[in-house]
Amino acid sequence: MQKRFHFILNALLPFLFVACGDTNSGSNTEPGKTTISLDSITGYSQKGPFIKGSDILVYELQDEKKLKQTGSSFAGKIIDEKGRYRINARDLKNQYVYLQTSGYFLNEFTNKSSERTLSLEAITDVSKREQVNINLLTHLEYHRVVYLVTQEKMSINEAKKRAQHDIFEAFYIDTTSFKNLDISPENLNIGGNTEGDAALIAITILMMGSYEDCVKGDREEYDRCSALLTDLLTSISTDLEKDGKWDSSPEKSDYLYWLSHELLQGAAPDIFSKIRRNIMNWYTLDSVPNFEKYIVNFFEKASGLGHCDSSIEGEEKEMDLDPEYKQMLIKNNKSFKFKCMQQYIQVYDEKEHSYTGHDSATGWWYWNQI
Repeated sequence: MQKRFHFILNALLPFLFVACGDTNSGSNTEPGKTTISLDSITGYSQKGPFIKGSDILVYELQDEKKLKQTGSSFAGKIIDEKGRYRINARDLKNQYVYLQTSGYFLNEFTNKSSERTLSLEAITDVSKREQVNINLLTHLEYHRVVYLVTQEKMSINEAKKRAQHDIFEAFYIDTTSFKNLDISPENLNIGGNTEGDAALIAITILMMGSYEDCVKGDREEYDRCSALLTDLLTSISTDLEKDGKWDSSPEKSDYLYWLSHELLQGAAPDIFSKIRRNIMNWYTLDSVPNFEKYIVNFFEKASGLGHCDSSIEGEEKEMDLDPEYKQMLIKNNKSFKFKCMQQYIQVYDEKEHSYTGHDSATGWWYWNQI
C-alpha cells in the first residue's frame, strides 16, 4: 500500500510543479500593480450635463511613473439626459486610466445647450472604483497630477491628493470639514448633496459666470462661450501645473473684474435662484446644497475687497488687481472701486412666472461697482 502511495505521489509531482510554475509565470501583475476586473466604468460627465450621445473615451495607462498609454482604449456615449455614461471595460488590465469626454452641454445659467462642444479630461485609479465622474475639477487637476507624477515622482494617488488640495485652496475653499469622499473630484456630482458637491457647483458657476454672453444667453456672441470657457480652464490648469497656485496676472484680473460685473452685483440672488431651479430640474431634486457661500467667499478673498455686511455698509474699496490690468482700466475710464451695499432678495412666483416684490426679512450684501 505504501509503495503504491509513493508511486502515485511521484507521478503527480511533475504536474504539481508545472501548475505552480504556470500560476507565477502566467501573471501579468508587476510589483505594486493591481490586476483589474471590471465589467464597465460608469459615471456622470458634467459642466452642466453633457448632452445624450456625447462621446466618452477611456485610455489605459501603462504605469504610474510615466503615464504612457498602452494603446488600449474604450469608447462610450452619454446615455441619458443627466450626463450618465457607461463604457465596457472587460479587457482593461491596468488600474490607471485617462478619460476624455467631448460634446455639447447644458448651460446652468440659461438651461440652453451650448453652441459649441467642450472637452474635459480626468485621470484616475479604477482599482477601487467603478464610477468615475468627469467634471471641471477632474479637468483642472489633470496637468498638476501629471507634473507631480512625472517630475516630482509621486504616486498617482499621492499626486491627486496634492492636486485636489491645491485646487480647492486656489478657490479659497476650506475642506477640513468635508468627508473623505467629498475631496475626490471623481466622486463629486452637481446633482449631489454633499459639501464637496456644493463646492463643485460653485466652481462650475464661477468658470462660466465671468462672461456676460454666457450668463444671459441672448447675444450673438453666445456661441463663443465654450471657446471662452476652454481658454479659461486651460489658463488655470497650466498655471496650477508646477507650483499648485493660480497666481495673480492680467488674465486673472480680467476674470475677477468681469465676474464682479456680471455675476456678483445686486441681481446675484435671482441668478443663483435660476441656477438652483435648473439643477433641480436636471436631476429631479428637492434641494441643492449651499453653493452660494463658496462663490461669495472666493470673490471677497480673491478680489481683496473682504467681507461685506452691515458692519461696513457704505464703505468703499478698490479691487486688488494686477498693476498692468489696472492701468488698462484707467486708460479706458473704467472703475475698479466698489461700495458695500444691501440688496433684498426678490420673491419669485412659480405660478405667475414673475417676481412679485422682495422679502423684507432677508437681504443680500454685496460689493457694488461705483
